[in-house]
Amino acid sequence: EPDKAYYNQIDLKAIKRALEDYGLGIVGHTAYYLPFASPIKAIRMAAINEAEKCFASFSKLGAEYVTVHASWPPSLFNAKEGLQMQIESLEILLQRAEKYGIKLMYESGVGELDNYGNVAKILQALPKLYFHLDIGHASLHGRDVCKFIRKLHGKIRHVHVHDNFGRDDLHLPIGTGKIKWEDVVKELKRYYDGTITLEIFAPRDYVLLAKKKFEEMWKRM
Repeated sequence: EPDKAYYNQIDLKAIKRALEDYGLGIVGHTAYYLPFASPIKAIRMAAINEAEKCFASFSKLGAEYVTVHASWPPSLFNAKEGLQMQIESLEILLQRAEKYGIKLMYESGVGELDNYGNVAKILQALPKLYFHLDIGHASLHGRDVCKFIRKLHGKIRHVHVHDNFGRDDLHLPIGTGKIKWEDVVKELKRYYDGTITLEIFAPRDYVLLAKKKFEEMWKRM
């Protein structure tokens, strides 16, 4: 994402070398604010074109999966219209991603429209689209994150882990908010065996402590 890590601001060779040196894989993650559901078609297409430039860079780095984010039009438009705008953009994005050998994931957002029903409709409409489960996002507004796991586990290809109090997207270390982590980890371990990112916005010590806590919980469940 701008302004530090956009496709035209990074050293692809240096990043690829670091990935090889440390034996790491890579999951692509585009900017969450690309307006794929703008009511103005030209703006939607501009967002799609920008995303494709990111796909090209991720492909060079060896990424198999890349995330794009939920996008909703202003409240003047209803959920059905927002879903249709997203689906139309995602259809084009899937075609663009396929040119680079990339599989696309959809990460639901933080608004009330980012509920299980709407996510399921998008995934059902686009069989080639996968799901990026953000546990923090899926826990907001009284949502049942375990339902996302149980119902959509066949589509999940990456997971973000962070905590909150159910209202704002705080990206806290696990255990410092209200998410019931033992329930979440139990369901996740039952259905998922893939990559996980601790998307925690906190000093390094807290991130490492959250990592240790999550790993211990995973082993215990």
